[in-house]
Amino acid sequence: MKMTPDFIPMIRIIFWNCVGFFFFSFLIPYVTVQLLGASKTELGIIFSIQTVGGLLSAPIVGYLTDRISRKILILIGAFGRAVCYVLMYIGILLSSLLIFTVGMFVLGFFAGFFWTPLDTLISEKSNKANRSFAFGKRGGMIGKGNIVGSIVSFLIFGLSNIFVPENLFLVYSPLLLFAVSNIFGGLMFHFKVDEKLTFDKHIFNLFPSTVEPSIVSKEPVISEGPLKSRNNLPVGFFIGFGVLVIAFMTSNINQSLAFPFLQVYLIEELNILDPTIVMLIYFPSQIISLLLAPNIGKIADRINPVLGVAIVSSLGSFVTLLLINSTTGYMFAVLLLFDSTFAWGGRLILQNILSRISKIHRGKIFGAAEWLSLFGAVLGPIVGGIAYDSIGAFAPFAISIFVELSVIPLYAIAIKKLKPYMAEKVD
Repeated sequence: MKMTPDFIPMIRIIFWNCVGFFFFSFLIPYVTVQLLGASKTELGIIFSIQTVGGLLSAPIVGYLTDRISRKILILIGAFGRAVCYVLMYIGILLSSLLIFTVGMFVLGFFAGFFWTPLDTLISEKSNKANRSFAFGKRGGMIGKGNIVGSIVSFLIFGLSNIFVPENLFLVYSPLLLFAVSNIFGGLMFHFKVDEKLTFDKHIFNLFPSTVEPSIVSKEPVISEGPLKSRNNLPVGFFIGFGVLVIAFMTSNINQSLAFPFLQVYLIEELNILDPTIVMLIYFPSQIISLLLAPNIGKIADRINPVLGVAIVSSLGSFVTLLLINSTTGYMFAVLLLFDSTFAWGGRLILQNILSRISKIHRGKIFGAAEWLSLFGAVLGPIVGGIAYDSIGAFAPFAISIFVELSVIPLYAIAIKKLKPYMAEKVD
Protein backbone atom coordinates (compact mmCIF):
# COMPACT_ATOMS: atom_id res chain seq x y z
CA MET A 1 0.00 0.00 0.00
CA LYS A 2 1.49 3.31 -1.10
CA MET A 3 -0.89 6.00 0.19
CA THR A 4 -4.18 6.74 1.91
CA PRO A 5 -7.48 6.24 0.00
CA ASP A 6 -8.02 10.00 -0.22
CA PHE A 7 -4.53 10.78 -1.57
CA ILE A 8 -5.44 10.75 -5.27
CA PRO A 9 -8.66 12.80 -4.77
CA MET A 10 -6.59 15.34 -2.82
CA ILE A 11 -4.00 15.56 -5.59
CA ARG A 12 -6.69 15.92 -8.25
CA ILE A 13 -8.01 19.08 -6.62
CA ILE A 14 -4.72 20.96 -7.10
CA PHE A 15 -5.35 20.67 -10.85
CA TRP A 16 -7.36 23.90 -10.52
CA ASN A 17 -4.47 25.73 -8.86
CA CYS A 18 -1.99 24.79 -11.60
CA VAL A 19 -3.75 25.73 -14.84
CA GLY A 20 -2.03 29.12 -14.99
CA PHE A 21 1.56 27.98 -14.34
CA PHE A 22 2.70 27.76 -17.95
CA PHE A 23 1.16 31.05 -19.07
CA PHE A 24 2.47 32.78 -15.96
CA SER A 25 6.05 31.54 -16.42
CA PHE A 26 5.94 32.52 -20.08
CA LEU A 27 4.57 36.01 -19.38
CA ILE A 28 7.13 37.17 -16.83
CA PRO A 29 10.14 37.53 -19.18
CA TYR A 30 7.99 38.30 -22.23
CA VAL A 31 6.02 41.15 -20.66
CA THR A 32 8.96 42.51 -18.69
CA VAL A 33 11.41 42.76 -21.60
CA GLN A 34 9.32 42.78 -24.78
CA LEU A 35 6.25 44.72 -23.63
CA LEU A 36 7.53 46.93 -20.81
CA GLY A 37 11.09 47.39 -22.13
CA ALA A 38 13.05 46.34 -19.05
CA SER A 39 16.73 45.41 -19.23
CA LYS A 40 18.02 41.91 -18.44
CA THR A 41 19.27 43.15 -15.07
CA GLU A 42 15.80 44.54 -14.28
CA LEU A 43 14.29 41.21 -15.35
CA GLY A 44 16.57 39.43 -12.90
CA ILE A 45 15.59 41.85 -10.13
CA ILE A 46 11.88 41.26 -10.80
CA PHE A 47 12.36 37.49 -10.49
CA SER A 48 14.27 38.11 -7.27
CA ILE A 49 11.47 40.29 -5.86
CA GLN A 50 9.09 37.37 -6.28
CA THR A 51 11.52 35.26 -4.26
CA VAL A 52 11.89 37.94 -1.57
CA GLY A 53 8.16 37.55 -0.95
CA GLY A 54 8.76 33.86 -0.34
CA LEU A 55 11.69 34.62 1.97
CA LEU A 56 9.42 36.70 4.17
CA SER A 57 6.62 34.15 4.38
CA ALA A 58 8.55 30.84 4.51
CA PRO A 59 9.47 30.95 8.25
CA ILE A 60 5.92 31.98 9.13
CA VAL A 61 4.36 29.23 7.06
CA GLY A 62 6.79 26.58 8.32
CA TYR A 63 5.88 27.47 11.91
CA LEU A 64 2.14 27.61 11.27
CA THR A 65 2.03 24.35 9.27
CA ASP A 66 2.81 22.32 12.40
CA ARG A 67 0.25 24.21 14.50
CA ILE A 68 -2.90 25.12 12.57
CA SER A 69 -5.05 23.63 9.85
CA ARG A 70 -3.07 23.02 6.65
CA LYS A 71 -6.28 23.51 4.67
CA ILE A 72 -6.60 27.10 5.91
CA LEU A 73 -3.03 27.85 4.84
CA ILE A 74 -3.62 26.28 1.42
CA LEU A 75 -6.80 28.35 1.02
CA ILE A 76 -4.84 31.52 1.83
CA GLY A 77 -2.18 30.53 -0.71
CA ALA A 78 -4.78 29.90 -3.43
CA PHE A 79 -6.42 33.29 -2.87
CA GLY A 80 -3.00 34.96 -2.82
CA ARG A 81 -2.15 33.52 -6.24
CA ALA A 82 -5.48 34.82 -7.56
CA VAL A 83 -4.60 38.32 -6.33
CA CYS A 84 -1.21 38.01 -8.05
CA TYR A 85 -2.82 37.23 -11.42
CA VAL A 86 -5.19 40.19 -11.13
CA LEU A 87 -2.33 42.57 -10.26
CA MET A 88 -0.26 41.31 -13.20
CA TYR A 89 -3.23 41.85 -15.51
CA ILE A 90 -3.70 45.41 -14.27
CA GLY A 91 0.03 46.11 -14.57
CA ILE A 92 -0.02 44.97 -18.22
CA LEU A 93 -3.08 47.06 -19.10
CA LEU A 94 -1.59 50.17 -17.49
CA SER A 95 1.94 49.43 -18.79
CA SER A 96 3.11 49.69 -15.19
CA LEU A 97 6.24 47.73 -14.34
CA LEU A 98 5.66 48.67 -10.68
CA ILE A 99 2.20 47.07 -10.44
CA PHE A 100 3.42 44.03 -12.38
CA THR A 101 6.32 43.68 -9.93
CA VAL A 102 4.00 44.02 -6.93
CA GLY A 103 2.02 41.12 -8.37
CA MET A 104 5.23 39.08 -8.51
CA PHE A 105 5.94 39.89 -4.86
CA VAL A 106 2.42 38.84 -3.86
CA LEU A 107 2.89 35.53 -5.67
CA GLY A 108 6.17 34.85 -3.89
CA PHE A 109 4.71 35.72 -0.49
CA PHE A 110 1.67 33.47 -0.80
CA ALA A 111 3.22 30.56 -2.72
CA GLY A 112 4.64 29.10 0.49
CA PHE A 113 1.19 29.16 2.08
CA PHE A 114 0.13 26.66 -0.57
CA TRP A 115 3.13 24.39 -1.16
CA THR A 116 4.61 23.91 2.33
CA PRO A 117 1.39 22.60 3.95
CA LEU A 118 0.58 20.62 0.80
CA ASP A 119 4.01 18.93 0.88
CA THR A 120 3.40 18.11 4.54
CA LEU A 121 0.03 16.52 3.73
CA ILE A 122 1.58 14.55 0.86
CA SER A 123 4.22 13.24 3.28
CA GLU A 124 1.64 12.29 5.91
CA LYS A 125 -0.65 10.53 3.43
CA SER A 126 2.00 8.41 1.71
CA ASN A 127 4.24 5.46 2.52
CA LYS A 128 7.83 6.40 3.33
CA ALA A 129 9.09 3.85 0.77
CA ASN A 130 7.11 5.52 -2.03
CA ARG A 131 7.55 9.17 -1.10
CA SER A 132 9.23 10.28 -4.33
CA PHE A 133 6.40 8.63 -6.27
CA ALA A 134 3.89 10.53 -4.12
CA PHE A 135 5.56 13.85 -4.88
CA GLY A 136 5.76 12.76 -8.50
CA LYS A 137 1.96 12.35 -8.55
CA ARG A 138 1.76 15.98 -7.47
CA GLY A 139 4.05 16.93 -10.35
CA GLY A 140 1.92 14.90 -12.76
CA MET A 141 -1.22 16.76 -11.70
CA ILE A 142 0.57 20.08 -12.15
CA GLY A 143 1.38 18.90 -15.67
CA LYS A 144 -2.27 18.04 -16.38
CA GLY A 145 -3.37 21.43 -15.12
CA ASN A 146 -0.71 23.00 -17.30
CA ILE A 147 -2.01 21.19 -20.38
CA VAL A 148 -5.53 22.59 -19.97
CA GLY A 149 -4.21 26.02 -19.07
CA SER A 150 -1.84 25.97 -22.02
CA ILE A 151 -4.64 25.09 -24.46
CA VAL A 152 -6.67 28.02 -23.15
CA SER A 153 -3.60 30.28 -23.32
CA PHE A 154 -2.67 29.24 -26.87
CA LEU A 155 -6.19 29.80 -28.12
CA ILE A 156 -6.74 33.20 -26.51
CA PHE A 157 -3.20 34.62 -26.58
CA GLY A 158 -2.25 33.18 -29.99
CA LEU A 159 -5.44 34.10 -31.85
CA SER A 160 -5.64 37.52 -30.21
CA ASN A 161 -2.06 38.31 -31.27
CA ILE A 162 -2.95 37.37 -34.84
CA PHE A 163 -6.22 39.25 -35.18
CA VAL A 164 -6.33 41.97 -32.45
CA PRO A 165 -2.80 42.33 -31.01
CA GLU A 166 -3.57 45.84 -29.78
CA ASN A 167 -6.46 44.59 -27.59
CA LEU A 168 -4.52 43.91 -24.38
CA PHE A 169 -7.76 43.24 -22.47
CA LEU A 170 -8.31 40.13 -24.58
CA VAL A 171 -4.69 39.08 -25.21
CA TYR A 172 -3.92 38.70 -21.50
CA SER A 173 -7.42 37.74 -20.29
CA PRO A 174 -6.32 34.15 -19.41
CA LEU A 175 -4.85 35.67 -16.25
CA LEU A 176 -8.36 36.45 -15.01
CA LEU A 177 -9.57 32.94 -15.81
CA PHE A 178 -6.67 31.46 -13.88
CA ALA A 179 -7.39 33.74 -10.91
CA VAL A 180 -10.92 32.31 -10.75
CA SER A 181 -9.64 28.73 -11.04
CA ASN A 182 -7.30 29.28 -8.07
CA ILE A 183 -10.14 30.53 -5.91
CA PHE A 184 -12.26 27.53 -6.94
CA GLY A 185 -9.42 25.07 -6.26
CA GLY A 186 -8.69 26.57 -2.86
CA LEU A 187 -12.32 26.30 -1.79
CA MET A 188 -12.59 22.73 -3.10
CA PHE A 189 -9.47 21.71 -1.18
CA HIS A 190 -10.72 23.36 2.00
CA PHE A 191 -14.09 21.64 2.03
CA LYS A 192 -13.22 18.19 0.62
CA VAL A 193 -9.80 17.15 2.00
CA ASP A 194 -9.57 15.28 5.32
CA GLU A 195 -6.27 16.43 6.79
CA LYS A 196 -6.69 14.20 9.87
CA LEU A 197 -6.41 10.97 7.85
CA THR A 198 -2.72 10.05 7.66
CA PHE A 199 -1.01 6.96 6.25
CA ASP A 200 0.01 5.73 9.72
CA LYS A 201 -3.55 6.02 11.04
CA HIS A 202 -4.95 4.29 7.98
CA ILE A 203 -2.52 1.36 8.35
CA PHE A 204 -3.34 1.09 12.06
CA ASN A 205 -7.05 0.85 11.28
CA LEU A 206 -6.38 -1.96 8.78
CA PHE A 207 -3.77 -3.86 10.83
CA PRO A 208 -4.05 -2.66 14.46
CA SER A 209 -1.99 -5.52 15.87
CA THR A 210 1.06 -4.74 13.76
CA VAL A 211 1.39 -1.02 14.39
CA GLU A 212 2.64 0.81 17.45
CA PRO A 213 -0.26 2.42 19.37
CA SER A 214 1.63 5.69 19.62
CA ILE A 215 1.27 6.13 15.87
CA VAL A 216 -2.41 6.96 16.19
CA SER A 217 -2.18 9.05 19.30
CA LYS A 218 -3.86 12.43 18.97
CA GLU A 219 -1.03 14.02 20.89
CA PRO A 220 2.29 14.92 19.24
CA VAL A 221 5.02 12.31 19.66
CA ILE A 222 8.00 14.12 21.12
CA SER A 223 10.73 11.59 20.37
CA GLU A 224 11.08 9.84 17.06
CA GLY A 225 12.90 6.52 16.67
CA PRO A 226 16.51 7.35 15.87
CA LEU A 227 16.25 10.73 17.53
CA LYS A 228 16.08 9.04 20.95
CA SER A 229 19.81 8.48 20.89
CA ARG A 230 21.81 11.26 22.50
CA ASN A 231 25.22 9.99 21.40
CA ASN A 232 26.64 12.81 19.27
CA LEU A 233 23.20 13.31 17.72
CA PRO A 234 23.02 17.11 17.76
CA VAL A 235 26.40 17.54 16.03
CA GLY A 236 25.86 14.90 13.35
CA PHE A 237 22.25 15.82 12.68
CA PHE A 238 22.76 19.57 12.46
CA ILE A 239 25.88 19.24 10.32
CA GLY A 240 23.94 17.08 7.89
CA PHE A 241 20.90 19.34 7.84
CA GLY A 242 23.09 22.44 7.56
CA VAL A 243 24.95 21.07 4.54
CA LEU A 244 21.61 19.98 3.03
CA VAL A 245 20.08 23.45 3.16
CA ILE A 246 23.31 24.98 1.80
CA ALA A 247 23.03 22.53 -1.09
CA PHE A 248 19.38 23.55 -1.54
CA MET A 249 20.41 27.19 -1.64
CA THR A 250 23.16 26.48 -4.18
CA SER A 251 20.73 24.44 -6.31
CA ASN A 252 18.29 27.33 -6.43
CA ILE A 253 21.05 29.74 -7.39
CA ASN A 254 21.75 27.36 -10.27
CA GLN A 255 18.12 26.93 -11.34
CA SER A 256 17.41 30.66 -11.24
CA LEU A 257 20.62 31.77 -12.97
CA ALA A 258 19.45 30.97 -16.49
CA PHE A 259 15.72 30.25 -16.25
CA PRO A 260 14.54 33.90 -16.40
CA PHE A 261 16.48 34.42 -19.64
CA LEU A 262 15.45 31.36 -21.67
CA GLN A 263 12.83 33.22 -23.69
CA VAL A 264 15.01 36.30 -24.08
CA TYR A 265 17.75 34.02 -25.43
CA LEU A 266 15.32 32.51 -27.95
CA ILE A 267 14.18 35.91 -29.18
CA GLU A 268 17.50 37.73 -29.25
CA GLU A 269 19.98 34.94 -30.07
CA LEU A 270 17.94 32.54 -32.21
CA ASN A 271 15.83 35.35 -33.73
CA ILE A 272 12.48 33.70 -32.97
CA LEU A 273 10.29 36.79 -32.80
CA ASP A 274 6.78 35.31 -32.90
CA PRO A 275 5.59 35.03 -29.25
CA THR A 276 3.33 32.07 -30.09
CA ILE A 277 6.32 30.13 -31.51
CA VAL A 278 8.28 30.97 -28.37
CA MET A 279 5.42 29.51 -26.30
CA LEU A 280 5.46 26.34 -28.43
CA ILE A 281 9.21 25.90 -27.91
CA TYR A 282 8.87 26.49 -24.18
CA PHE A 283 5.78 24.25 -23.86
CA PRO A 284 7.32 20.70 -23.82
CA SER A 285 9.74 21.45 -21.00
CA GLN A 286 6.96 22.82 -18.80
CA ILE A 287 4.42 20.09 -19.51
CA ILE A 288 5.95 16.77 -20.54
CA SER A 289 8.52 16.68 -17.74
CA LEU A 290 5.67 17.14 -15.23
CA LEU A 291 3.58 14.38 -16.79
CA LEU A 292 6.61 12.10 -16.46
CA ALA A 293 7.08 13.02 -12.78
CA PRO A 294 5.24 9.99 -11.30
CA ASN A 295 7.41 7.61 -13.34
CA ILE A 296 10.53 9.56 -12.41
CA GLY A 297 9.41 9.30 -8.77
CA LYS A 298 9.18 5.51 -9.02
CA ILE A 299 12.76 5.37 -10.25
CA ALA A 300 13.91 7.80 -7.55
CA ASP A 301 12.41 5.56 -4.84
CA ARG A 302 14.50 2.61 -6.04
CA ILE A 303 17.98 4.11 -6.40
CA ASN A 304 20.54 5.38 -3.95
CA PRO A 305 19.81 9.10 -3.42
CA VAL A 306 23.50 10.10 -3.61
CA LEU A 307 23.88 8.29 -6.92
CA GLY A 308 20.59 9.77 -8.13
CA VAL A 309 21.63 13.35 -7.38
CA ALA A 310 25.03 12.81 -9.02
CA ILE A 311 23.41 11.44 -12.19
CA VAL A 312 20.75 14.14 -12.64
CA SER A 313 23.16 16.99 -11.81
CA SER A 314 25.83 15.73 -14.20
CA LEU A 315 23.35 15.17 -17.02
CA GLY A 316 21.68 18.51 -16.33
CA SER A 317 24.95 20.42 -16.63
CA PHE A 318 25.80 18.58 -19.86
CA VAL A 319 22.40 19.42 -21.37
CA THR A 320 22.87 23.08 -20.42
CA LEU A 321 26.16 23.08 -22.34
CA LEU A 322 24.36 21.71 -25.38
CA LEU A 323 21.55 24.21 -24.91
CA ILE A 324 23.73 27.28 -25.42
CA ASN A 325 25.12 25.68 -28.56
CA SER A 326 21.66 25.18 -30.09
CA THR A 327 21.16 26.52 -33.59
CA THR A 328 17.42 25.99 -34.01
CA GLY A 329 14.29 26.40 -31.93
CA TYR A 330 13.49 22.70 -32.35
CA MET A 331 16.86 21.67 -30.89
CA PHE A 332 16.42 24.17 -28.06
CA ALA A 333 12.97 22.74 -27.21
CA VAL A 334 14.21 19.13 -27.06
CA LEU A 335 17.22 19.99 -24.88
CA LEU A 336 15.12 22.15 -22.58
CA LEU A 337 12.75 19.20 -22.09
CA PHE A 338 15.63 16.96 -21.02
CA ASP A 339 16.99 19.65 -18.72
CA SER A 340 13.61 20.11 -17.03
CA THR A 341 13.17 16.34 -16.64
CA PHE A 342 16.54 15.96 -14.91
CA ALA A 343 15.71 18.90 -12.65
CA TRP A 344 12.46 17.21 -11.61
CA GLY A 345 14.32 14.00 -10.87
CA GLY A 346 16.65 15.80 -8.48
CA ARG A 347 13.77 17.67 -6.87
CA LEU A 348 11.82 14.47 -6.15
CA ILE A 349 14.83 12.78 -4.56
CA LEU A 350 15.40 15.73 -2.26
CA GLN A 351 11.73 16.15 -1.31
CA ASN A 352 11.77 12.50 -0.29
CA ILE A 353 14.74 13.10 2.00
CA LEU A 354 13.21 16.21 3.58
CA SER A 355 9.91 14.44 4.25
CA ARG A 356 11.59 11.62 6.21
CA ILE A 357 13.80 13.67 8.55
CA SER A 358 11.02 14.22 11.09
CA LYS A 359 7.34 13.34 11.40
CA ILE A 360 6.24 15.97 13.89
CA HIS A 361 8.33 18.86 12.52
CA ARG A 362 7.78 18.40 8.78
CA GLY A 363 6.35 21.88 8.39
CA LYS A 364 9.36 23.51 10.03
CA ILE A 365 11.79 21.41 7.98
CA PHE A 366 10.06 22.16 4.68
CA GLY A 367 9.84 25.83 5.70
CA ALA A 368 13.53 26.06 6.67
CA ALA A 369 14.68 24.38 3.47
CA GLU A 370 12.33 26.58 1.45
CA TRP A 371 13.66 29.74 3.10
CA LEU A 372 17.31 29.00 2.39
CA SER A 373 16.58 27.76 -1.11
CA LEU A 374 14.64 30.97 -1.77
CA PHE A 375 17.63 32.96 -0.56
CA GLY A 376 19.62 31.28 -3.31
CA ALA A 377 16.84 32.02 -5.79
CA VAL A 378 17.12 35.74 -4.94
CA LEU A 379 20.80 35.79 -5.88
CA GLY A 380 20.52 33.70 -9.05
CA PRO A 381 18.41 36.04 -11.26
CA ILE A 382 20.39 39.11 -10.21
CA VAL A 383 23.74 37.47 -10.97
CA GLY A 384 22.33 36.04 -14.20
CA GLY A 385 20.91 39.40 -15.33
CA ILE A 386 24.15 41.27 -14.65
CA ALA A 387 26.15 38.53 -16.41
CA TYR A 388 23.79 38.63 -19.42
CA ASP A 389 24.09 42.43 -19.78
CA SER A 390 27.82 42.72 -19.07
CA ILE A 391 29.31 39.51 -20.51
CA GLY A 392 26.87 38.08 -23.02
CA ALA A 393 23.81 35.90 -23.55
CA PHE A 394 25.74 32.68 -22.86
CA ALA A 395 27.05 33.83 -19.45
CA PRO A 396 24.13 32.84 -17.15
CA PHE A 397 24.08 29.36 -18.70
CA ALA A 398 27.85 28.89 -18.44
CA ILE A 399 27.87 29.90 -14.77
CA SER A 400 24.94 27.54 -14.16
CA ILE A 401 26.97 24.57 -15.42
CA PHE A 402 29.71 25.03 -12.82
CA VAL A 403 27.26 25.72 -10.00
CA GLU A 404 25.23 22.59 -10.79
CA LEU A 405 28.31 20.40 -10.66
CA SER A 406 29.38 21.93 -7.35
CA VAL A 407 26.22 20.77 -5.55
CA ILE A 408 26.98 17.06 -6.06
CA PRO A 409 29.51 16.73 -3.20
CA LEU A 410 27.32 18.91 -0.95
CA TYR A 411 24.32 16.63 -1.37
CA ALA A 412 26.48 13.52 -0.93
CA ILE A 413 27.80 14.80 2.42
CA ALA A 414 24.35 15.91 3.62
CA ILE A 415 22.57 12.66 2.73
CA LYS A 416 25.21 10.46 4.35
CA LYS A 417 25.30 12.58 7.52
CA LEU A 418 21.50 12.62 7.88
CA LYS A 419 20.89 8.94 7.16
CA PRO A 420 21.40 7.66 10.76
CA TYR A 421 18.98 10.22 12.18
CA MET A 422 16.02 9.82 9.80
CA ALA A 423 12.68 9.42 11.60
CA GLU A 424 11.54 7.33 8.62
CA LYS A 425 14.20 4.95 7.32
CA VAL A 426 13.98 2.96 4.11
CA ASP A 427 16.21 0.14 2.90
